[in-house]
Amino acid sequence: MNEMLMLYRGVLVLDSKTFADLKASPQVFRKGFLFVVVIGLIVGLVTGCVGMVGGLMTDPAKEIAQVRQQMRQQMGQFMPSGSDAAFLESFDMGMRIAERIVTTAKAPLPRQVETVFKQIGVIFSYPFNWLGSLILYGALVQIVATLLGGRGTIAQMLGLSFLTVAPHLIDALNVLVGQIPIAGGCIAFLISLIVLVWSVAIYIKGTATAHELSNDRAAVAVFAPILISAILAILILLTFGVLIAVANR
Repeated sequence: MNEMLMLYRGVLVLDSKTFADLKASPQVFRKGFLFVVVIGLIVGLVTGCVGMVGGLMTDPAKEIAQVRQQMRQQMGQFMPSGSDAAFLESFDMGMRIAERIVTTAKAPLPRQVETVFKQIGVIFSYPFNWLGSLILYGALVQIVATLLGGRGTIAQMLGLSFLTVAPHLIDALNVLVGQIPIAGGCIAFLISLIVLVWSVAIYIKGTATAHELSNDRAAVAVFAPILISAILAILILLTFGVLIAVANR
């Protein structure tokens, strides 16, 4: 545990020795993998608990009634009184049907049990969602970095790229901040932006260390897959647009 805390601290401050020591370790992939699992479970636990409390305290029928009232108020602002009584009647009928389904439908499990199992899934899915994305993107960065003269192995690249989740521990705080009315959303957005920039800086540092590249070349390797994907997407859209235009002539 002490080793994990030292690694976490070194990663956050972009300590070169921390990155170099991890690269030199024969267990670089395992340590990086464990790092993601621990951080992911902590964030998932907070997120799941908040979602569990919110789900258990929410009454679906009351929630539908609130949505119904809000929608009627918004429509009343844009629709003159009595201008479309048929539409409002249809809307009320649809909402009543939704309320009836929620209150009378028999689910395989009680709603409370279903909520608990759903949030348990959220808790354990966090690290594995991160791992899937990082392994896929890390493989692409490995190819580009090698073309730029990098000498790191795929295990070193992935092990160091896993460290990019370190700032995401703040996501646990972000989940709580997001519950604050009005200002919570703005604060959560700012925190997410800081976490994103911080994570990118760690990814570039990890790539530079793994492949013994300059920070500039490492940045190119990190952003190249995104740029290439964007260019390919644009080309595909343009190709479809040309084909559709030719077909309509």
